[in-house]
Amino acid sequence: MVREKQGQESAVSVFLLSVTACLIYAVSSGIRSNYGVMLNAISENSGVSYSSVSFVLALAQLVFGATQPIFGIISLKKSNRFVMCCGVLMMTVGLIAIPRCVSMWSLIVFLGVLLPAGTGAISFGIIMSALASSLSQKSVSTVSGFVNASSGIGSSAFSPLLQALIAAVGLTVTMFFMSVPVILLLPASLWLCRTRSDAGRELSAPIEKEHIENMSDIKKMFVDALKSRAYQFLMIGFFTCGFHMAIIETHLYSQFVSYGFPERTAAYAFSIFGVAGIIGAILSGAACGRSEMRRVLGFLYGSRAVITLCFFMAPKTVPVIFAFAVFLGLTGNSTVTPTFGLVNKTFGAAKVATLLGFLFLCHQCGSFISAWVGGVSASMTGTYTLIWTFDIFLCVLASAVSFSIKETVTRNVSNENFMKRS
Repeated sequence: MVREKQGQESAVSVFLLSVTACLIYAVSSGIRSNYGVMLNAISENSGVSYSSVSFVLALAQLVFGATQPIFGIISLKKSNRFVMCCGVLMMTVGLIAIPRCVSMWSLIVFLGVLLPAGTGAISFGIIMSALASSLSQKSVSTVSGFVNASSGIGSSAFSPLLQALIAAVGLTVTMFFMSVPVILLLPASLWLCRTRSDAGRELSAPIEKEHIENMSDIKKMFVDALKSRAYQFLMIGFFTCGFHMAIIETHLYSQFVSYGFPERTAAYAFSIFGVAGIIGAILSGAACGRSEMRRVLGFLYGSRAVITLCFFMAPKTVPVIFAFAVFLGLTGNSTVTPTFGLVNKTFGAAKVATLLGFLFLCHQCGSFISAWVGGVSASMTGTYTLIWTFDIFLCVLASAVSFSIKETVTRNVSNENFMKRS
């Protein structure tokens, strides 16, 4: 009876921790993915041109990717708790300061660097690193699917809220209002990263000290990862993922309009894409719990190539673009879960924040190249065929290398002890 009661309490605790992780990631992602909604208001409020604010937002995307491995290293030296609390403070200051920015340089500091760095500190890798110690190997993929799906929920919820608030009360009040749920992430983060037990902390202390203070261990971690064929293949895959997603987020709306569809129809297609993305992330998590993650990842990348090829061969009608949006959504965010699972399984939970963060940097590099080259090629040729052709090639390559990954399990005592601390 005692063991049964303890098991029930443990299950409830894991459920509450998982819900907390979903809420944290939903708020962080909801703000990060809706910079575009704020763009016009920020430009008018600051007096900085639309193109200049667009550049600041492009910089923000790179900062978000670059800070994730940095914060992963800091979490190894300090803790996930320290990193997430710093992220909450940076996001809060960034949001409140944006309406007071009246120059390009001030926007770069607060909108281009501080706010996205804060979201980088409250990223998927950091959150799952904090949560993974409470989960079994079997359940971690399923839970990570729900956490990943919360990104789409946050994006969908914050978009109309931001738009309505800016129209009703202006940018200053809106940014102050949006800082409230961000501040509430502070107690949520503290609870998510709470120390499991004093005994566990004492046991892990000697190993933590060596693990944290010796920077050569961090260098060795990256060297070992970069030498790993599995990690190299994951880098190719996540670069491709960023390349693919940036086409959708940056150019697909304009592409639909170029076919002669009304802007409202294009907007509806994007709404469908967002809903499908939530469903796809959950299904991906469930699939990773039942099948080899490399197969799930390879299937998703291969599906993207097939879906894109079929779309270009099909007549451009409303049902076709809606179907295209659905299938793109189902395979969109769904690659994050098997990628996380493979990093966690191969290198251990303590290293997942840093190594997954570096993969997100590769992802953002792919996004930057795709957004830039896609615009240039569309301006030169008048179509988006060239950029999608590159995307099909990369997706086929990513699918092939993903199927080639050999799944291995690394048990590392220092990893396990470190997770007790984080």
